[in-house]
Amino acid sequence: MKRNKLLFILLILIVIFFSTLRFSHLKTYLKTFQEKIFEIKDIVDKNPFYGITIFLGVSSFLIILGIPKSIICASAGIMFGFWKGLLLASLSITIGSFIIFLIARLIGAPFFYEKVRKYLPLIERNKGNQLILVLLIKQLPIPCFLNNTLLGIAPISPFTFLIGSFLGQLPTNLIFTLYGSSVHGYIVLKVSIASIIAILVFLFLRHIRKHLLKDID
Repeated sequence: MKRNKLLFILLILIVIFFSTLRFSHLKTYLKTFQEKIFEIKDIVDKNPFYGITIFLGVSSFLIILGIPKSIICASAGIMFGFWKGLLLASLSITIGSFIIFLIARLIGAPFFYEKVRKYLPLIERNKGNQLILVLLIKQLPIPCFLNNTLLGIAPISPFTFLIGSFLGQLPTNLIFTLYGSSVHGYIVLKVSIASIIAILVFLFLRHIRKHLLKDID
């Protein structure tokens, strides 16, 4: 019943968005915003090396500071378009996550124990398969900083963390990068596709998280 109510609410929000876009001045504002985005994109296109380097560096640093990765992905979609934005967002989030992982590994479990103690049984149950463990931890409804810290004190190799981290975040990265890239055109189509994927991913992750957290208080 709760799932049906949630789907109904999401569908209503989508209808409201498109209705507002069609029958209000929002479309005009979006067009003005789109023109500004194109100006920024022209600058990045003329200096691709510096644009990409600065984006990767700044975004990785923001992940370390705890900025939500959804903001990074949407920004990448706006600046670079969907495919390039998805790749660059995923790389920067993985780099930032890896730095947090290394910090947790170097400082050690005692410093972070109280913050992640409740999730340790999950590590114990799945420690036989490192890659699966990384993918599972990445689906927990906890901040990016915390799941990277948890993996940092787990028996996970750095290489496995990098692979699992990159793959584990792709579904949500795809959604927000697609939202961001909609400013470049086909906004209705892209927002519709992103919203449908978001609903499907949410339902899937909800099932996964319920299974993962069943023994965690």
